[in-house]
Amino acid sequence: MPEPADIVPALLTAAQLTVSDTELATFVRDYPLVRQGADALYLLDLGADEPAIRFDPLDFYPAGKEA
Repeated sequence: MPEPADIVPALLTAAQLTVSDTELATFVRDYPLVRQGADALYLLDLGADEPAIRFDPLDFYPAGKEA
């Protein structure tokens, strides 16, 4: 697997973004955590469905449920 120091500049170049050296260092440092969070959105049991299909806002906002 490529290292964050290789991936992040490639992603920024593809997005046509220019960042300072400090910002780049921060992005490289934080990339594994961001990637881990993004990967956690995809659940194998959903197959080709999008992750949002499992989200029911009424579970989190019960005031919206009808009595």
